[in-house]
Amino acid sequence: MATLVIGAGLSGLTTALMLKKAEEDVSVISCGLGALALSDGMLGVYDSPTPLQAIQQLPSSHPYSRLSEQAITSGIDAFTSYIPLEGSLEHAVLLPTALGSLRRASFYPASYAAGICETDGEKIQSDQAPYVLVGFSGLKDFYPALAAGNLARLGLRARSVTLDLAFAGGESALNFSRQLDKGTAAEELGEQLGALAREGERIGIPAVLRKGAFERCAKAAGVPLFQIPIAPPSVVGVEWNDILVQACRDARIDIHLNARAVGARTSKGRIDALRVEIAGTTCDIPCDNVIYAAGGLESGAFERDSYGRLSEKIFDLPLYTNQDGTSVTETSHIVNPNYWADEQPIFACGLAVDEHMRVLGDGGKLAWENLYAAGSMLAGAQRAREKSGEGIALASAAAAVQSILKEGR
Repeated sequence: MATLVIGAGLSGLTTALMLKKAEEDVSVISCGLGALALSDGMLGVYDSPTPLQAIQQLPSSHPYSRLSEQAITSGIDAFTSYIPLEGSLEHAVLLPTALGSLRRASFYPASYAAGICETDGEKIQSDQAPYVLVGFSGLKDFYPALAAGNLARLGLRARSVTLDLAFAGGESALNFSRQLDKGTAAEELGEQLGALAREGERIGIPAVLRKGAFERCAKAAGVPLFQIPIAPPSVVGVEWNDILVQACRDARIDIHLNARAVGARTSKGRIDALRVEIAGTTCDIPCDNVIYAAGGLESGAFERDSYGRLSEKIFDLPLYTNQDGTSVTETSHIVNPNYWADEQPIFACGLAVDEHMRVLGDGGKLAWENLYAAGSMLAGAQRAREKSGEGIALASAAAAVQSILKEGR
């Protein structure tokens, strides 16, 4: 069967690789790169020390209510088979951010591991190894004194140092990453960092090192070293994107990065072909299934006009605020006037799906039998607050793939 995946982000690329591994015919349609390059390098399943237990307590309006533990595990396993990460589904950890707050994650790169904040339940242990946060004079977007001060306010021992380090070509993390990949630059940085550490300290630096360079730097430092994600584009996120795109190419998956899905040709309750704009022309690409993984409001898959109306752009599908079927048109306010409120209804808007990830249209009926959705397209989650975006993306991708494979049999 031929499946077209709309979107080249975390869920889209992982979906395509899972289908190809099952020997399915799959192509990716996207008007550009997905949001992986913006990733902070962590996979959040849910903001709880025990994510799986917390998910079981969520209401039926949440997208996790449509997703099994097996789907969550399968999605994580599919992704980490290409990008190995540390962590587990049973327990999430707290890691420092560039602002000196703590971010909970279930999975994270090895280069973040030494920064884990030790806790006793929800209580931070004050006697853990202290931090020294090191910034670079020529790098923007990381201010070690600010981060260390905020960690100290949380009860952690932390101090800051700024190292005199700059490179021609710019102040961005990506430029630092390129320069530190050259020759023995990573080892030289490691020696300087090791000399800064006092007994028992662990060193945190902005995330500017790719995997191999970090390993060389940490070895030269000779003390616990970890990276802290900074403002995007993220070095770790770019590395993830490169790995998944290359894996798709190695698997001979067609990725059309300058293509825009604009509609579909349908008959008898199914999508027969996806209408796509490529290089200034419009063509119909025949398909047996479509997986819609183009992101949500942030990616432009949903659009809010000057009158406040929210709409889905390709198929003109109804949007909902949750998986119980509360339509956006039935909701008087999707923007909370209190902008500092815990929740904004607009961020929970998306598509409703059945337990097979098939998209629901008006009245809770299937939009088309072979249209599936995954990732940030799903209604009902406050992903930023819940730290659930990556877990939902990978679990829904796995569930959609499993449904297609089962249907094919």
